[in-house]
Amino acid sequence: MNNITDYVRWYKDIGFDAKPFSRTDNVILCQLSYIDFKQILGEDFTAGVNEFGESNVLTLSECITKFKTAGIPVRKQAPDDSYRFHALVRACVASKRFGNLKITRFVDEYSGDTSVQFCATTFTGIDSEDASYVAFRGTDSTIAGWKEDFMFSFTLTVAQTMAAEHIKAEVDRCGRILTGGHSKGGHLAMYGAAMLDPERFEKVERVYTNDGPGFCEDILSGDMFAKVEPKTTRIIPVFSIVGCQFEPHVTDCTIVQSDAVMLEQHELCSWGIDHGGLKVATEKDPVSVRINDGISKWLSSINLEDRQKFVDALFDSMSEGGTKTLQDFSDLGLIGWERVFRSVIKDDTAIRDIVASLPDQMLFDGNGKKITKWTLYKQYMSSELAKGLATMILGIAMCIIPEEFIFYAVGAVLILVTAFFACATVRRLIKDNWNLNKNIVYALLTIFLTAVTLIMFIKEGALFVMASAIFGTALLAEAYNCVNRAKKDNWKFRRVFLIIMTGLWAGCGIFILFAPENTLTYYMMIVGRVAALDGSVRALLSFHKKNKASAKAK
Repeated sequence: MNNITDYVRWYKDIGFDAKPFSRTDNVILCQLSYIDFKQILGEDFTAGVNEFGESNVLTLSECITKFKTAGIPVRKQAPDDSYRFHALVRACVASKRFGNLKITRFVDEYSGDTSVQFCATTFTGIDSEDASYVAFRGTDSTIAGWKEDFMFSFTLTVAQTMAAEHIKAEVDRCGRILTGGHSKGGHLAMYGAAMLDPERFEKVERVYTNDGPGFCEDILSGDMFAKVEPKTTRIIPVFSIVGCQFEPHVTDCTIVQSDAVMLEQHELCSWGIDHGGLKVATEKDPVSVRINDGISKWLSSINLEDRQKFVDALFDSMSEGGTKTLQDFSDLGLIGWERVFRSVIKDDTAIRDIVASLPDQMLFDGNGKKITKWTLYKQYMSSELAKGLATMILGIAMCIIPEEFIFYAVGAVLILVTAFFACATVRRLIKDNWNLNKNIVYALLTIFLTAVTLIMFIKEGALFVMASAIFGTALLAEAYNCVNRAKKDNWKFRRVFLIIMTGLWAGCGIFILFAPENTLTYYMMIVGRVAALDGSVRALLSFHKKNKASAKAK
């Protein structure tokens, strides 16, 4: 499939006077806005703003030449710093159409403390009358930038205010503009244009949002953007997630094909070109539609205060210890993810419920949450005595029951889960007049579970492998639970006991993942005794705590 770099090569000798500015040109300029021009501005770059001025206007080709002269690589300020981006830049520099574009203003603001990441580049000369295109950069590789994206769901951000001020200034300076952006940049372009007064808005010819999110109506009324919609062009790939959050209702909407897979379709260089225009698709990917429906329901089930709690907990834990970029966080490996997991799960019940409700909304339309409303379930979860007795009984049962039982139990669970999803899929298909595309997620999951279940009973040893994986994961989860309980416990004896249990559960979990099948009998006896010990001590300690509290009350 041809892409935007091929487009640049095809039209490299054709200026905008011969071939007018198109939505494909818009995509290219939005991609070029990711170039980190501040690296070549030196002392001229003050207070985050550079107005090149009439005597110091640089073309795109001249800017790239300055990069080369200074020995500075042309970096893409985004997580997907790809080979394709650099190929696009090289093609643009070599072309008359893009290489001669003048860069007349560049703004770049960043603050990790206040979660601000804002950047805009003005390209002048996109037609014979020197109209300008104001391109807002999308989210870069900074954690602050990604946090700001999530903040759209519960508050107005500094970047939105800056976008409104920036477009106003560029209209006054340039006279006639087009504006747009990729991802968050598309959102900022729409917001900035919407905030213009009627006189200035008349000078905005077109607004482009390239896979950019819309506006949370809990924060901003949809009526505020009614005037922008007739001038707005929205472009999304077949598999769109970012651009379908708070989905903007735009009549002029194009779905473009991409040669990338799933989330990678967000990358502009993957978008297809056909006969000089974007390669249009007829409909969105049904999997992405299902994901977006789940995310929308998930967000609508969370109030603004809890959204803020979740976003703060997630990104503050990622930036802990001075971590600034996604690459810095990735370099931390499992330590970083443990830090995030601890932060969003550990103490706040509201945040735990938020995290748990996402997969529930994705797969069960929120029906799984009803379980948490059962009185019996609530009583069990709040009672350490009940949990201890249950663990003790389970441990005793493991010492008594034959080893074959674990296989029968796993097999029965697989059959029940597969049957549940099969029935749910058929029920949904009947409800939607057998529209498979609309229910593709359920259909694929049912096929997968059916295949796994068949393999378990047909292929020798497969059931043992599956049972070992499930059992081992459950025991490792219990070890992690013991660690968290130990951290919060102030009683030295109980803390020491929990640390010992952490080691025992972790050892049992790791062993079963690699143990041969002929050790299963002994293994069940050992795990049974560990569970009985853990449960009995847990029950006794809980009983002792209750008696002590009762005596104190008297």
